Amino acid sequence: MLASPLTSETSLNICRCLTIAAAIAAPVSTAVASIASVALLIFWLLSGQAVQTLKLSWQQPVGKMIVLFFAWLIIGTLYAETDWHSKLETLSSWKKLLYVFLLLGVFQQSQWQKRFVYSYFVAMVVAGMIAMPLWALDLIVRDGREAGIFMTNHATQSTAFVAALLCAIFLVQEPLTPRWKCAVWAGIAIFLFNIFFISTGRSGYLAVPIAAVFALGSIYGYSKLPQIIGIAAIVLVAFGLSSNTLQDRFRLAWDEQSGYQSSQDLTSVGIRVVFYKNTVELIEKAPWFGYGTSSFKPTYSNYALAKSQGWQGTSTSDPHNQYLFIWLENGLVGLLLFFAYIVVALRQGMNNKPYGPIAASFLVAICASSLFNSHFKTFAEGYLLAFFLGALLSHPADSTLRQANA
Repeated sequence: MLASPLTSETSLNICRCLTIAAAIAAPVSTAVASIASVALLIFWLLSGQAVQTLKLSWQQPVGKMIVLFFAWLIIGTLYAETDWHSKLETLSSWKKLLYVFLLLGVFQQSQWQKRFVYSYFVAMVVAGMIAMPLWALDLIVRDGREAGIFMTNHATQSTAFVAALLCAIFLVQEPLTPRWKCAVWAGIAIFLFNIFFISTGRSGYLAVPIAAVFALGSIYGYSKLPQIIGIAAIVLVAFGLSSNTLQDRFRLAWDEQSGYQSSQDLTSVGIRVVFYKNTVELIEKAPWFGYGTSSFKPTYSNYALAKSQGWQGTSTSDPHNQYLFIWLENGLVGLLLFFAYIVVALRQGMNNKPYGPIAASFLVAICASSLFNSHFKTFAEGYLLAFFLGALLSHPADSTLRQANA
């Protein structure tokens, strides 16, 4: 597809703007995020630079790892004992990785990475300010959600503010005007309040200290890790002692975990324990290559139903643990490729300053929360991570896109 240089750059700039809009919309509105995601693909194609940007993506280490992991997912469809509709549906759930690959070649300019970070930060400050009075006035604006939760759900809202907090941690290090510096510190306070006092997402409570330690270590040096961990522990204890929401959520989790075997009712934590045990037992039967891409639901459901009665035999398409899911479907080979993708992405992020470490820190947060969810595959968290990685891991290039042909 041919396009004039002016039209080409305009199309790519619209594509970048739509990426920023999609990242902001992902935790709030599935419909808006989906429309923005499709639109950015259209403008990417209209730019006439699709081939060149894909070449730039392939030149980057994380781009190669995405291709390798996705290739193994495709191979996994060949030995899965499921229909092709299920296989294609599962592959489609991993398409967030393809957005990462695409954006690696589009966000080559450092000024657009800066716009991405600042735009997301400002948008989430506004979101945090909206959530606080809703929570204080005990207003429920979405059916089935708690007071103050106006995004997709409490876990998604928590994750969105975790990403914003990490942006703020790095932005406060930049040479800002006093007004901007105060705004960033105010943003940090808003995000922490939302995560620990308003949101009931336990995965956010876990992700914040781990990701914050990683982020601060990248800023001040990992030789100061003991001091950083000590400060993080003090802050976490302070929030734990002052937040009734956090205390109630952990108390509930402990009660559900300790009494799940005798419980007559299905509970959030109790069913997760059953999912983990059954999934591990299935993995032991096929550890190396797994049961194939798209195999989780039928494999697990048949096993759980034959083994247990009542709620313990509940069917599921996801064990609420990203790593167990990959291991069961794609074996140890697939899991190691997935870990390699994460490691390469972390290294590339840490080497792509000033904004790459934000993406690396958010990746650490998602890795932590994915011990109890499958956030790499869920819509809101998965797309939000994809946009952060695609936009901020890309190595800035001073050369034009045409040089990718050289």
